[in-house]
Amino acid sequence: MDGKKLFEINESVSADKKNRRLDNSLISEYQGDTLFSDVYIEHNALPNISFEDIDTSIEFMGKRIDFPLMINAMTGGTDQGFEVNEALFSLSQEFNIPMQLGAQDLMLEDESLADLYLDLEARESDKPFFLISNLSARASIEEIEKAMDILNTQGIGLHLNITQDLFSSDIKNNFSGILENISKVADKFKDRLIVKEVGAGMSTGVAQKLVKAGVKYIDVAGFGGSNFIEIENLRNYDKDFSDLYGWGIPTSKAILNARQASGQVFLIASGGIKTALDIVKAIILGADMVAISGEILKYILHAGQEGAKEYLADLIYKVKIVMIMLGAKNIEELKQVPYRLTGKLKEITD
Repeated sequence: MDGKKLFEINESVSADKKNRRLDNSLISEYQGDTLFSDVYIEHNALPNISFEDIDTSIEFMGKRIDFPLMINAMTGGTDQGFEVNEALFSLSQEFNIPMQLGAQDLMLEDESLADLYLDLEARESDKPFFLISNLSARASIEEIEKAMDILNTQGIGLHLNITQDLFSSDIKNNFSGILENISKVADKFKDRLIVKEVGAGMSTGVAQKLVKAGVKYIDVAGFGGSNFIEIENLRNYDKDFSDLYGWGIPTSKAILNARQASGQVFLIASGGIKTALDIVKAIILGADMVAISGEILKYILHAGQEGAKEYLADLIYKVKIVMIMLGAKNIEELKQVPYRLTGKLKEITD
């Protein structure tokens, strides 16, 4: 994948909403704080393990994956999105990790756009793949089945995107009935459903409602990564919402919130996760796996697919190094590493 080519496509994009969101995610400047720096973990000088002992594999939706990471939803349904998704899909196969597609709303309106999400024919190979569909939490069971069937995906992610809808130039402000719909979907899809935020995090109360509705996989998508208030504000020429860029629950707090809501729910941590320490601390705080989108996208666009591959390989290697320094041979042992909260995170948690 040639990063320069993607930029050339990027420059030719006109009014397409999906492309503008992708573009704006790259030029947005507001930096939220995940508060992972407020999580203190101690070095273990006598780990009594070797690098070969480290096992980062976990079970996710009934499948064994090699690393507790999902490539999170970004784009699809456009020429630009297609090139990005092809690179992301290759990476997911290379590292045996799941990939969640960008929202498939355009595809449901026009099935011919399925070919602008992924090359379906080229995907017919011996390499395993683990794809997850992505729709609004308003989506009906029929729409979900259609989205999964067209692209042969193994799971469905429903997004709670009020920070997109409320601040978009094509504003939506009716959020009634969503929990009831999620409950119906959870009953139908059971172990194949993720409910995810999109960058503002989840409170304990929201996580409790989702668990009670039957949701078994939650992506907290905390504040600290892609800022959708800013992303939408950059294409909204009628109002200025820049004074609200700091809105959201920091990713580390969102993890603690969701884990407090349930000890059994499978918890995915996303929102500003970029480094090996971010991943390790997220899991220590209570996450079962993490998800990354923006950071991988930046590597693809600036350094191509090979650059993104090097980033992920380096990330996995560093996580293993940190696990050695903590004396944890596998992800379950990593979850048991003690920690202390400091600073603002401690203040808003106590």
